[in-house]
Amino acid sequence: MDADPQRSHKKRKAGAKFNKKKKRKLDEDESAVDTDAKKRNPKAFSFQAVNKTARIVHRALDKQTKKHHVPEVDRTPVEPPPTLVAVVGPPKCGKTTLIRSLVKHYTKQNVNQVKGPLTVVTGKNRRCTFFECPNDISSMIDVAKVADLVLLMVDANFGFEMEIFEFLNIAQAHGLPRIMGVLTHLDMLKVGKAMNRTKRTLKHRFWTEVHNGAKLFYLSSMSFDLYNKRDILNLARFISVMKFKVLTWRATHPYIVVDRVEDLTDPEQLDKNKKCDRTVGLYGWVRGANLKSDTSVHVCGVGDHVISDISLLTDPCPPPGKEKSSRRRTLNEKERLLYGPMAGVGGLIYDKDAIYIQTTERQKKNEGDDLISELAQQKETLDEKLGTTEISIFSGSTGRIKNDDFNDGERRKMIFDNEDEEEGDGDDDSDEENNEEDLEDDMDDEEYDESDAEEEQSDEEEGEPDDMIVGAARWKKNIANKAKESFIQRQLNAKNLHSIIYGEDTDSSGQFAGLVAETRTSVDCTRHVWAGESGWEDPDRRDTIRDCFVTGDWGGDGDEDEGFGDFEDLEADPEEDGDNADVEEETPQDTEEATPEEEKSKYEKKKEKLKKLFDTDYDENGDESKYFADLQEEVDTQTRTNKEFFADEAHRERYEGYRAGQYVRVTISNMPCELIETLDPHYPLVVGGVANLEHQMGLLQTRTKRHRWYPKILKNQDPIVVSLGWRRFQTRPVYSIQDHNMRQRMLKYTPEHMHCHATFYGPLAPPNTTFIATQGATDKKTSSFRIVATGVVLGLDKTIDVVKKLKLTGTPYKIFKNTAFLKGMFSSILEVSKFEGAMIKTVSGIRGQVKRALSAPPGAFRASFEDKIQISDIVFLRCWVSVDIPKFYTPVINLLTVDKTWSGMRTVAELRRERGETIPVKQDSLYKEIERQQKVFKPLVVSKSLQKNLPFKTKPKVENKRKKQLYVTKRAVVSEPGERRLTTLMQQLLTAQKESDKKKMEKKNKEKEKYLAEQAKITAKRGEKAKERRKIFYQKNAKKDQAGEE
Repeated sequence: MDADPQRSHKKRKAGAKFNKKKKRKLDEDESAVDTDAKKRNPKAFSFQAVNKTARIVHRALDKQTKKHHVPEVDRTPVEPPPTLVAVVGPPKCGKTTLIRSLVKHYTKQNVNQVKGPLTVVTGKNRRCTFFECPNDISSMIDVAKVADLVLLMVDANFGFEMEIFEFLNIAQAHGLPRIMGVLTHLDMLKVGKAMNRTKRTLKHRFWTEVHNGAKLFYLSSMSFDLYNKRDILNLARFISVMKFKVLTWRATHPYIVVDRVEDLTDPEQLDKNKKCDRTVGLYGWVRGANLKSDTSVHVCGVGDHVISDISLLTDPCPPPGKEKSSRRRTLNEKERLLYGPMAGVGGLIYDKDAIYIQTTERQKKNEGDDLISELAQQKETLDEKLGTTEISIFSGSTGRIKNDDFNDGERRKMIFDNEDEEEGDGDDDSDEENNEEDLEDDMDDEEYDESDAEEEQSDEEEGEPDDMIVGAARWKKNIANKAKESFIQRQLNAKNLHSIIYGEDTDSSGQFAGLVAETRTSVDCTRHVWAGESGWEDPDRRDTIRDCFVTGDWGGDGDEDEGFGDFEDLEADPEEDGDNADVEEETPQDTEEATPEEEKSKYEKKKEKLKKLFDTDYDENGDESKYFADLQEEVDTQTRTNKEFFADEAHRERYEGYRAGQYVRVTISNMPCELIETLDPHYPLVVGGVANLEHQMGLLQTRTKRHRWYPKILKNQDPIVVSLGWRRFQTRPVYSIQDHNMRQRMLKYTPEHMHCHATFYGPLAPPNTTFIATQGATDKKTSSFRIVATGVVLGLDKTIDVVKKLKLTGTPYKIFKNTAFLKGMFSSILEVSKFEGAMIKTVSGIRGQVKRALSAPPGAFRASFEDKIQISDIVFLRCWVSVDIPKFYTPVINLLTVDKTWSGMRTVAELRRERGETIPVKQDSLYKEIERQQKVFKPLVVSKSLQKNLPFKTKPKVENKRKKQLYVTKRAVVSEPGERRLTTLMQQLLTAQKESDKKKMEKKNKEKEKYLAEQAKITAKRGEKAKERRKIFYQKNAKKDQAGEE
């Protein structure tokens, strides 16, 4: 049977691959056509609408400009500190379980108890420190100041609690770090619509408080007391790729989150007095700015202290780095480190007075540990053991081979007789070639005791032969020559101070050639040679080093130009200098015979060069981002300069301090003993660096607003706890508001829904520093919001003058025409003299002025008014008096107490509430209802004689009541029968007309309402159609704009 013929390839006529090839071919054809068309008719492809093109160009430039930021010097550390991840939430919401689950995910280790910071390695160059935040307000404030990432725990079954909103407001006032929400206890909800509705409600409320799109994770179920692995994996991935913004306060202040505390106090001093001040060592990674050894710090919850010593330690949890694990995407078991000394993990168990090393059974049975312990117990070196070792080649043989049997062939070193001389000559040659030593350095370095050299030489002569030197003693052979060679090498590598100071290189014929040659001609370079033996009394000898102490050369003929060099014009252009050089090289004859053409060409060259300089500075066709590029280049130059200057770590630590990311131990003396005795690792211990300005105490003027969720208004001079910078302190603010004339008027209470000024005494802080205020530092069992106010520092002006209104009253006791004597307003002549010229006013509105004081009675004075006053008038004086700001400052030291609570000054309301006292009531201060009697005025009476003389228009037209009625008013009208019938008929007709008009009006109103309803329907339909037309219009224009932008 014949084989089937080979089938031909059938091209695809449909499908994804066919469509892809077709589209590619069409694109190539269109691009070819467009290219050819643009070449044939370029004007057809230029822009047609100038204004539209200008808008597009402006929009593109605006986008590009918005991306530009002011360049800053790169101060990022080489190895950043671990990212501090704070787990915050109300009680019993799963904080501890979340940390245990994350640690299990990263390190594959179980943590039984979570105490203090736990540091784990999460990547090749990334570490994280997890910390569980307690629920007290002080710990929440401290954690918000240092946390890089906050995991906000929310019990989905219960909903948002007060602690969550309190922490969010605290974080907003202190920089707002990255915040991610975590919903727990979802397994207690019914699966379905109820769960989805709860998730959606909590998510939108969380977005309202943080920002739209804030990440919210869901932890659905648990297994083995840990959260689901898939949920933890998703959360860990987001934590590992999270980027953090640099906060201004943290970038300018160094701080340490303490993960280990050690008591370094002398035990003898503790035996004498257990309550003495302690010397404490605080361990942790440096964060923020560089930490210097002489920096003053504030330990949050303890107080201000001065650092006694800082020592750099080995990083206890180093990242593996890119070099070690560049090919692997995951970390191996050895690289998954865990460090938490306060929790007893990571090989250390933390105690109050000791630190214990924890070893497991697996570690005890490790074979490597056994080898190390055996090596530590050995008393002989390996060479000595090998020297006494015997081996047998055949099993059962009695003869054994020793190490000495292999030493039949001697190993001999070639030693020349003239070795010392050649070494000496080489030394001289090298000195003449390099000449890199100073005289005093040679004398100091060559100091060596002659007796020691002789002893070494005698030891070599009397020592054992070469064939007897084995093992550890072989390194002693020829030790003198080796020392000599190393000394010569060090002298050759020494820096030439002459060239560094004077910028000149000396050769073999230089000023020090003979001097160095004489000091180094001896064979034994270890001997000390005194330079005074070389004949410095000779004047010619001293002239050889005269130029070393001045700038210039004094050995010339005395010409000034040789001493200071040729004159150089620093302001001249290099190109001009080149042209001038060419001109100078020409002969004077050529210069004198210069033709007009040459002068013209020279002038054109100069003009072209000036135009080139002008175009370089002002030409708009150049680089548009030149200014930004220059700024960036300047910053990069500064960064490179910093790195070059601080290349040496010791140099850097001396001038710049310890960089962020280094693990240090900070020693602080005179620390209160209560810190060690009541130390609780569950509470954060933060050491923050304090700037020079923040040491001073003074008055701070701030803009404050009572928090909208705090139920009460704040009273003037009531004590509050302020969190400003690293410190938390209690103070008594004075509230005020600024009038239109810039007067600071004191307020008795804070306003309801507006800002006011608060002036209080405390440590100074830079302007625009935000702060929060609480009523106290204790956690009282209250359901209300604990944050009372937020604010920002406005200034540090020491001339702050807060005034309040004062109203003084007085009464007149003697009245003249426009002058009166007043008393009861002042108590002495001195007070009257202070208010001379002040404006006063009576209750009736008559204005006056204080003139002079009277001798008697005390406090009486003379005043003048614009009209005569009555003896019953009360006179008021409205003035302004300054209010003294209370200088009250008490730091919050809650970490020095057993229960970690602190109570400072209490308000008057709290004292009355504790004692069960009521508010005293003054009867005069109560508001009473004012009862005013209506005043009845007497009628105006004009005499008859006066009425006669008055004109008619002014005469009274009102008739007086008559005692007897007139006949017209007394008479009665009697109608006849015909008149009565007509009157009755008219009344009936009018009544019928009114009823008819009423029915017509009702009918008309109904028709009008019906008409208005129909018109409303028509108007609604017209509005919908107009809305659709507008929508279509805007859609078309939007598509056109997009096409134009593309």
